[in-house]
Amino acid sequence: MLFFFKKVIGSFVIYPALFVVLALLGLLLSFWKRRLGLAVSVFSLLLLLFFSTEPGKDLVLKPLENAYPYPDLSTLNCTYVVVLGGGIVPHSPAEGGKGAVRPQVAKRLYEAYKLWRLLRKPVVVSGGKFYPDAQPEAEVMKEFLVSLGVPPEEVLVEPESKTTYQNALFVKRLLGPERICLVTSAYHLPRSVLIFKSFGFKVEPVPCDYRVYREPYGWYSLLPIYGSDTFYGFREYPGILFFELRNLWRAREDSNLRPTD
Repeated sequence: MLFFFKKVIGSFVIYPALFVVLALLGLLLSFWKRRLGLAVSVFSLLLLLFFSTEPGKDLVLKPLENAYPYPDLSTLNCTYVVVLGGGIVPHSPAEGGKGAVRPQVAKRLYEAYKLWRLLRKPVVVSGGKFYPDAQPEAEVMKEFLVSLGVPPEEVLVEPESKTTYQNALFVKRLLGPERICLVTSAYHLPRSVLIFKSFGFKVEPVPCDYRVYREPYGWYSLLPIYGSDTFYGFREYPGILFFELRNLWRAREDSNLRPTD
C-alpha cells in the first residue's frame, strides 16, 4: 500500500504532471491575481515544452549519465554481477503469454551478459512482482539471460524487491556485502551506487542504456518528442535527495544516542 501511495503521489511532483499541475494552479490563481496566475500558467507550459525537447532532456539526463564513465569491462574486479530490474510487460503475446522484459531492461541484461562472458562471475537479477498475477521480474530477467547463453545455475534470482532501496536490501540478504559489478541504466546509476554502498557493498559501476545522443543539435532538436526520457531523469533527483536526507536524519538520530548501563 505504501509503495502504491508513493507511486501515485510521486507521479504528480515530477515531469510532466508537475508542470500541468502548476499550470492549473496558475489558472485558479488568475481568478484572484489575474496577471500573476496567467504568468504562472504560461511559464509552466513553456517549461513543459522545453523539457520535451532534446536540449531539455539533456539538461536533466547528462549530469546523471556522466557521473560514472563507461569502464573497460575486462579490468573490473567483482565477485558477482548484479543487474537491477526496470519493469516487464506481463502476458506478452510474443512470449506465449509469459512476461517480457522492457527494452531498457534488455539493455541492462545484455550488458550483464557481456560481463559474464568476460569475467565468468555469477549474475544476480533483482526485481519483484508489480502485478498480482504476473511473474516476478527477476524470473523473467533470468529467462532472458538464459536465452542469451548464460547457464541457469549461473543466474541467482532476487524476486521480492520493488524499489532500488529494496534491491540493495534483498541482494545483501542473498549475498552479503560483496564486491559487485552493478549494472543499470546510466541515469539510474548515481542513486543506485549511493544506496548499494550504504549497505556495505563495494561497487564497480557499469552504466548502460544511454539516452543522451552527444552530437550537435539541429533544428529538429527543438521538436517536443523526448518526454519519456526526461521523465526518467526527473525521477532520479528527488530519489537522490530523499536518500541523502534519510541518511542525514539517521546520522542525527545516531548522534543523539547515549550509552546506557
